[in-house]
Amino acid sequence: MSRKLRELFEHIESDLILREFFQEVTEYAIFLLDADGHVATWNEGARRIKGYERDEIIGRHLSVFYPTDGEGTSPETVLSVAESEGSYEEKGWRVRKDGSHILAHVTVRALNNDEGELRGFTKIVRDITETYEYRQELERNRDRLERTEQLADIGGWEVDYETDELQLTDGTKRLVDIPPDTELTLDELRNFFHEDDRTVIDEAIEGARTDGEPFDIEMRVITATGRTRWVQVRGEPTGDRTNVRGAVRDISDRKEREERLTVLNRVLRHNLRNNLNIVSGYARELRRDLDAVDISSLGDDDYRRLHETLENLSETTKGIDAELRTLDKLVDAASQFSEEAMVSKTNRIIENADGLMSTGEKARRFENVVKESTDRRPVRVEDVFADLKRTYEQKYPEVEIRLELDERTVLASTHSLYLALDELVQNAIVHNDEDRPVVAVWSRRLSGERVAIAVEDNGPGIPQTEREILKRGKETPLTHGSGMGLWTVHWFVTQFDGEVSISDRAEGGSTVELRLPALEN
Repeated sequence: MSRKLRELFEHIESDLILREFFQEVTEYAIFLLDADGHVATWNEGARRIKGYERDEIIGRHLSVFYPTDGEGTSPETVLSVAESEGSYEEKGWRVRKDGSHILAHVTVRALNNDEGELRGFTKIVRDITETYEYRQELERNRDRLERTEQLADIGGWEVDYETDELQLTDGTKRLVDIPPDTELTLDELRNFFHEDDRTVIDEAIEGARTDGEPFDIEMRVITATGRTRWVQVRGEPTGDRTNVRGAVRDISDRKEREERLTVLNRVLRHNLRNNLNIVSGYARELRRDLDAVDISSLGDDDYRRLHETLENLSETTKGIDAELRTLDKLVDAASQFSEEAMVSKTNRIIENADGLMSTGEKARRFENVVKESTDRRPVRVEDVFADLKRTYEQKYPEVEIRLELDERTVLASTHSLYLALDELVQNAIVHNDEDRPVVAVWSRRLSGERVAIAVEDNGPGIPQTEREILKRGKETPLTHGSGMGLWTVHWFVTQFDGEVSISDRAEGGSTVELRLPALEN
């Protein structure tokens, strides 16, 4: 170090105020460097942060503070920039005496004399490792919270009624399909509440504010993309009741499971019970008819077996196919019977037994399909309808089935689409009272994102009670349909962000239209 520069530093340190300032500051390392970057002074803060005693560091080059891995700005570059631009500032990793690393905020300023000649540098260092680690931990906690909200479909919220400020976590915003950076007022958030549920949530929050009562309610929200979600909202007031805060959780899957169970339970208890009553009633009529007829050609064993068969039909449907076959053989042997009446009643029993098995099979297929993933995959409409067309042309040769498929691929599930369209085609056929039933199926692209698939018929139309299911999105005790029917169609289609609508045809009959996501070009 030159004599003149040493004299300069000694003069600076000799100043009492400056020396005391240097020594008293412990939060910052403040020291001087000569023009070549060697340490010329050292304060208490430098000793605490860097770990070197004064006599250990004076005269050493500042490169001793830099990691040896070469990452970050080199000490030579730091001094060069400070000399040319007057100062240099950065955040970077530095090395203490014991080899440990700290994250430091560093400011280096050039010292020039009156002639502009470089005399040295001042260096101020602040240890920000703790702040950095705190922010890192905060970031990790925020990331964990976000991932937890995503996995559990939950979110948080808080309302400050003194400032009318609303705070929503990213999870809550995700539940209503808005971007994470969107800011909402309380009134804007209320617009997402289902109109039938706004009073419920308003009263719950007001009760928390005025009475200090926590709440736990279930309600519907209409998301920014138009989807309806069921959510569970829990809330509680803060200590001074100026704020109400809580959590919200998506319970749509649970509500849909409850709805499925309700419908399946109704089908089993209502439809199957009615069909069983019909089977039992006709069996009793057959038994009374047989009791009133003298059947000389029928042996005692055959007569007993017939009675046992009819008793079994009245009590249970187990083994119904085998018992009905026995009944057919016995009726054929009874030549004195009124053959037309006996066959008619037997056919009614078989018809209703078939209905029982058909309903049970439909319920089984429905339950199997709803367990599948709702991931959307490309489905060729033509393939689905080719299978349906073959099935129904063989089963109902008197029905004319027309296909006009312009758009051939949608995003859905093959099984779900098949079940939905099978239900529509079957209903269009079995409820058609025309001499020449006609069922037409067509598809076309509505826009870049939607494909319409329609099933048309020339029958009597669809009753209003069935259509109400589509408006409500579910069945109720007062508006349920006669079977799983349109409800299953609605459920399967909406699972893939689709829609269902019904319209009357001017020439008679109905059109049921499904709108599903299209495969992007």
